[in-house]
Amino acid sequence: MNSDQLDDSGSLSNMHWYLAATKPRQEQRAIDNLLNQGINAYSPMANVEKISAGKKKLVTEALFPGYLFINLSPEDGLWFKVKSTRGIRDWIKFSGEVAKVPSNLVEQLISQKQESIDLLVIKKFEKGNLVRILDGPFEGLSGVYQSPNGEQRAMILIEFLGKSNRLNLANEQISLD
Repeated sequence: MNSDQLDDSGSLSNMHWYLAATKPRQEQRAIDNLLNQGINAYSPMANVEKISAGKKKLVTEALFPGYLFINLSPEDGLWFKVKSTRGIRDWIKFSGEVAKVPSNLVEQLISQKQESIDLLVIKKFEKGNLVRILDGPFEGLSGVYQSPNGEQRAMILIEFLGKSNRLNLANEQISLD
């Protein structure tokens, strides 16, 4: 899709995606308020498994926390409304110019199915799963997932030098085998 699109009157409009910063954890609030003003905004969301008080729960979070994509025309009179919208902190600027995001990138994010984004974010391991170590001194070895060890780490069991050894690794260091 080209950034130059026909509007309702049949003339070319010059719509582009721009980047804005939100207040902490207020991406959805900002989107709702922008949409109420007739301003197109987008923030990809993902379901993330969190451990809180020893219990797992699925929460929806912004894929890019603190940022929104906003679709406006450079000639649009809504630019100043964006900055005063609840949930918005400011425009992201480089050399004094509002950051323009390639339209095809945002359109690709929008067209992605939510499930595929979730798969990128969530790593579900269950006791007994075969895992492969992706990084570190034991890279390439296989092991058996034992248990989570905090929110970001896992305990796995590997066979090394003729005996079973427990390793405490970051979740990013292992993958289902």
